[in-house]
Amino acid sequence: MNDRLLLQKIRRIVLENTDGNVVSLYVIGSFLSKEMIESSDIDLVGVMKSSFDFRKEGRINKVLNDSVGSRHRVDLGTMSYEEFFGGTRQGSLMKHIELPVFLTFLKRARLIYGERINFEKLPIKPASPRDELKYHVKVFDQYEAKFRKRDTISPDFSFRDFIKIIFYIANLELQLTRGLTPRRSYSEIVKAFAKDKTHIVHHSLQLRHKRTISQKEKESWLNLAERYVAKMRTGDFKT
Repeated sequence: MNDRLLLQKIRRIVLENTDGNVVSLYVIGSFLSKEMIESSDIDLVGVMKSSFDFRKEGRINKVLNDSVGSRHRVDLGTMSYEEFFGGTRQGSLMKHIELPVFLTFLKRARLIYGERINFEKLPIKPASPRDELKYHVKVFDQYEAKFRKRDTISPDFSFRDFIKIIFYIANLELQLTRGLTPRRSYSEIVKAFAKDKTHIVHHSLQLRHKRTISQKEKESWLNLAERYVAKMRTGDFKT
């Protein structure tokens, strides 16, 4: 099934199971950049009316994964449209990310149904590159501590997800040091550092594509990542 037909099927299933409560439905992540690996999900963002029963999110995900027929897991995360205006948090999305940072990702997402969010009219604006950098450094620190202590991260957060944080930070380095617009794929980020062969993004991309990552490789990468994040945390880079 090609991508267009796959998204049509996903959209139909979501709409059939949400009782007319979808404001916007976006697809986001590596599906858009065509950089999916075996463990990648097809990530969806459902912005819903407040009348939606958010307890249905899990059931809708089950229907999607039972019916779509993709070799990749489909993951619909939901939020209420009112959350953009300070409303009560509902659904799963805002449990895992701060709203201003989430908006920076949503700006690069692909709308597949409904109303395109007008970011200019929102009281909360997308995070600035420096604020987004602080956020991702904080998240890296949290997961790094867990990994060092327990040799794992969490059941729903794999080591490859950990690697993604470094790509997010490197993308922000490009914005802050070179004034570039955000790169839309991991390969574009790596290409931007083509002249710096020692930059951690090169090693990170190699690991992301490995079928299995050994414990020794994880530890080696983590040592490199800690030094890189420490440099970014202190602002030890040219602006």
